[in-house]
Parts: sequence; C-alpha cells; structure tokens
Amino acid sequence: MAAALGGIYLVLIMSTSSMGYTRDETFYFHHSKVYLNWMLKVQRAETDEERQRLLSKEEVKKTWRSNFEHPPLTKVLFGQSWRHLGKKRRPVMVLKSGELSVSKLGYAHGFEVGDEALLLSPVPPGGDPSSDSRVVGTVEILSRSDRSAKAAVAEGGPSIDELRELCDLSAERKDGVFHQTGCEVQTDEPLQVLSESSAFRFVGAAFGALLIALMYLLSLHFTGRYAAILAAAMLAFVPRLFFHAHLTCFDIPITALTLAVLYAFFRSLTSTGWAVATAVLWGLALLTKLNSFFIPITLLLWWAIAHARQLRFEGRFKLSLPGFPLAFVLMPAIGLPMLFIFWPWLWYDSIASFGKYLGFHLHHEHYFQYYFGRAYQSPPFPMDLPLVLTLFTVPVVTIVLFLIGVGRVLVRPIWQRRGEGAGETDTTFSRAVFIVVNLVFPIALISMPSTPVFGGVKHWLLTMPFFCLLAGIGCAWVFKLGWKGLVGLGVADRAWVRSAAAALAAIVVVAPAARDTIEFHRYGTAYYNELIGGARGAADVRLQRQFWSYANRGALEYVNRTAPYGATVDFQDALPGACDMYRLEGLIRHDLKCVVRRPAPDFVLFDVEERFTEEEQRYWDRMHTLGPVFEAGIDGVPMLRVYRKNAGAEFMKRELEPEGPAAPEGKDD
Repeated sequence: MAAALGGIYLVLIMSTSSMGYTRDETFYFHHSKVYLNWMLKVQRAETDEERQRLLSKEEVKKTWRSNFEHPPLTKVLFGQSWRHLGKKRRPVMVLKSGELSVSKLGYAHGFEVGDEALLLSPVPPGGDPSSDSRVVGTVEILSRSDRSAKAAVAEGGPSIDELRELCDLSAERKDGVFHQTGCEVQTDEPLQVLSESSAFRFVGAAFGALLIALMYLLSLHFTGRYAAILAAAMLAFVPRLFFHAHLTCFDIPITALTLAVLYAFFRSLTSTGWAVATAVLWGLALLTKLNSFFIPITLLLWWAIAHARQLRFEGRFKLSLPGFPLAFVLMPAIGLPMLFIFWPWLWYDSIASFGKYLGFHLHHEHYFQYYFGRAYQSPPFPMDLPLVLTLFTVPVVTIVLFLIGVGRVLVRPIWQRRGEGAGETDTTFSRAVFIVVNLVFPIALISMPSTPVFGGVKHWLLTMPFFCLLAGIGCAWVFKLGWKGLVGLGVADRAWVRSAAAALAAIVVVAPAARDTIEFHRYGTAYYNELIGGARGAADVRLQRQFWSYANRGALEYVNRTAPYGATVDFQDALPGACDMYRLEGLIRHDLKCVVRRPAPDFVLFDVEERFTEEEQRYWDRMHTLGPVFEAGIDGVPMLRVYRKNAGAEFMKRELEPEGPAAPEGKDD
C-alpha cells in the first residue's frame, strides 16, 4: 500500500511539472553540475598523480565552495539524475567542411567520442520540441572538447546539402515564421526518458513519493489502515506542499528524510536494527539541510515529556531516569561522522569550514515578506504568521478534520492522564506527546520574532504530516459514527457495503483538496483557501503570493508568438539560468535574447510583487508604454505582467481591443 501510494504520487507530480523555474532551482541546476564534473574527473583520472591533484585541498575547496551554504546530498542526486535520466539536446551547425559542430556542451553532458546521437530538425512555431517526428537521422561524435564537439552524419541520414537547407533559418526574417529551435542533436541513451529540467526535478518528486509512503507507514502506528490512507491522501493534496514536490530544491527532501528519521526512531524503541537505521537516516538528513539539527531536539523533548513521571530523585544526589533509547547514543556516533565524511567541503579545515556553514545560517539575510499589507524586511517578524498562513493555505476540509482529530487523539489522552498513578507508562499518552511535539515544534521555531520568514510555508512543512495524521484519524472517527447512524437507520451492516461507503466518504473528503491542488499546481505559492476567499481574497487583504520569480513561464507562449526577430526579453527578477533552461527545453525561441534588468529591453516579464512597485513604474516610463500587454495568473489574480517597448495608444488599440484584456493562465483570448 505504501509503495502504491508513493508510486501514484510520483506519476502525478511528474505529469504536472509545468511550472516555471524558481530562482533557487537555477542555482542548483548549476551547482549540481559543478559537483558532478569534479566527481567524473576524479573517476576518470588516468594517473594517481592526477587523482591526487583533484583530491587536494586547493581543488576540493575550489569545487565545493560552490554553494557551501547547503550540504551536498540532494545536489549530487540532482546531477546524477540529470546525467542518467535527462535527454541532452544541443544546437548543431553544418560547417563548410561538411562536418557538424555541436555547441553549448559541458564536461558531463555526454556526446563523447564514438557516441551516436539523434539528429533533430528545427521546431516550427508552437511545435513540440520532444516530438519523435523531429528525428531525421543519427550522427557519430568524432572529436570532443570541453565546450563543443565535431560530428558526422551516419549512413542513411540526409546529405550535407539537404541538411544545410533543413537547418538554414536565415529565411526567418523574410517570411516572419520564427522557429522555436534550430537543428539539434540529442543524446540517445536507454534511461534518458526525461527532459533535462524534469530529470533535475525527478529527485524532488521521488522524495515527495517517499514522503507519502512514509506518511502511510507512520500513521499505521497511531491508527488503522483507513485513517492512514486518508492521512496520506490529505498530505498529498496540500496545494503548497504539492507545488514544492516538483522543484529542484531541498524542502521536500528534508521533510521526507526527517519523517524517515522519526519513523525509524519510533520503530527503534523496540528494535536495535531500527536504532542503527535512525542514526544512518539522520546522517542523510544532515547531508541534506540544516533543519536536520533540530531533529534530536524534538526527540529529546518527546522523551522528557512522555517519561516525566519516571524522572525522580532517590536520595539527595541520585537521579532515577527512564530507559534511554539506543538511537540517542548512535545518532551522534554515526550521523555526525557521515556529514564530515561525505561532504568534501568539510575535508580540509573542518572546524573552520563547518563554522562558516553554520555562520551563514545564523546570520542569514532577511528577505521581503508582505503580510496583511505591511512589508517586513527585518525582525521582529509577526509571531502569528505561521499559524495564520497555515490556517489560510491548507484545504478547509483538512483543517476541520484536524480539529476533530485533535479532540480525539490529544485532548482525551492528556485529560485521562491526570487520574493515573505516578510511575505508570501510558502508551497512548506517549504517542499523543510524540504527535504534539512534532506538530508544534516547526511552527514554534519559525514563530520566533528573530527567525527569517522568507519562503512562506515551506519552512514548516514538517508540521503537515502530523497535521494530516490527526485529520485522517478525525475523518475515520466521523465515518465510524456516521456508519453507526446508518446501521441504526436500517442500512445492512455488510463488509462490502461498509467498504463502498468508506471509499465514497474518502473521495468526498479528498476531492476538494485534490481539485485545488491540481488547479494551482503551476502557481502553488498563490494558493489560499476559502476561509480568506481564495487567491482573490488573499490579494484583497494584501497577502504575499509569490517570492521565487517563477511565473514567467506563463508568458513564454505570448512572447514567442508576438516578439519580432532577435528581440530582447528581460526576465526582471529571475536569473539568466531560467532562460538558459527554457532555451534548452525549446520553450523560448532560439533567436530571442535573454537579459536581466536592462535599461530598455523590447519585452519585460515582470513579477507582480509588492516589493517591485517602484521598479515597475521605472520600467513603464523607460519603455514608453501605456501599460502591460499581457498578464499570466490564476483565479483572476495576476502573477506576471508583460510590458512591450513603445506599446503606445495605437498599439494598444490595434492589439488589445479586438480580444479584450489579456486573460490569466497564459492565455490572451
């Protein structure tokens, strides 16, 4: 069941991966390849001297100082996934000699001497870059440098003259038909079934699937199978969590690994093997993100609270302690060494390098946060922000069932605990404390006025599994009461009838959250529930709806269709790496020039964020435009505006009046 739930979620994530590339993702696209290049060079070193040079302090520090702010595990996985699962498509030109020149290569891109690659025709306007119909032959790689390669057309392919005619795009300016790409070559390895961006994102999706599987397994230790399935389903359809599960980032991996540690620890209370697993999993969490250092704190809190009655003084200087979990001993003995062994940044000057890593986060800059019309850029931040955002960004049905689950699982055991004798171990109470500590701690940590609040709900995503666990238990309890009522009214109490009713109830409960999750998957940071009036209501009360500059993908179709040949497109707050990936994927026309914050571009893809208000006015003035020519957004709320140079009164009248204002969701009809 766990594998099935995780597998379904993985397919669902990968089939909805159409959001734009966030700022952080473009960093990790790059850093993961930097790490991968070094690892491949070490692996391919022909002499011991060359390998020792690559493993020297100078080379290791030069490579691994790249994004030292975060441990390497997921970045290494991003790179390996990209290398083995991602199809690499690169531009190709026909040289006068009749050979083909492949450009925009890197060390780990493939296209090695002797390799065969597919030869692809240009993508017509609005065409599909991944279509098999583009294949016109194969090529063999003849020579390779760090940045390019030479190739020859294999037997049976088009002639050089035919290829020159096919790949000649100089006529584009004359006929106004601008292709998405020119001719390209594509790697042809058996496992390479994903696009490059999807291969990078596959790691986050796999951790998302692991998270759902673990949610089910952990829930089984607190409730029955039906409630466990409901808990996993409700976690799967938390819209903002679903959005983050698509990204080449660390938030879902660290959430999944933290839940894995907690699950293993829970099992370790009766198993030595699981105690070892707890320590190893904590080591993997340490290699993923800083949040992992808080895991022992939550476990110690649980142990101290759940066994408080067994803590007592015997005599004047003797303290009697309850049994100490073996995992507490093994975690520092196994987990901490893993961090230093498997992170090359810590191999040399280990203490200083580790201090630099911690210092970055202890003195982290504070990013802009917009909260009910007030801008926050520095502490103190509002303590109620995590609670309020949780209230307004989790589906309403899940919230209601969570409140029922709180009464069912937490209030009753804690109340009953008052009447028990000292020294007794109450398993129900202990489990209730385990849920409470892990539910509350992530939100309590981010609620501290000095804690940076950038990133919204992603910084307390670990609360969500325990939130949904209680919601699943609450739903199962409501169903049980409802079924008793139906039986009392004369419904036959048969197993198949009960199962059918339970399945129908689950669908009714999960369907609204699933609908919202799929609807908002492209703009997940803009999701708000009905308690605040949805995305429109949140905009009315001036709550922040984006912070990662990823909405530009919603405007690419419009720009591709309307931009003149060779136009300059300014991506404003996004990074150049986003445009680079769009170009590799064939999502932006090959002739367009991408820039960031240039004085007078032809087009600007402008993020709708309150912190950019003055900057937007400056663009407006410099570009001599009457206003945006296109908007991309969700539920009538704009996420991105497109400004066009010299779009004056005549342009607006000619271009906009026949079709009306630009519509959201990347459509202007």
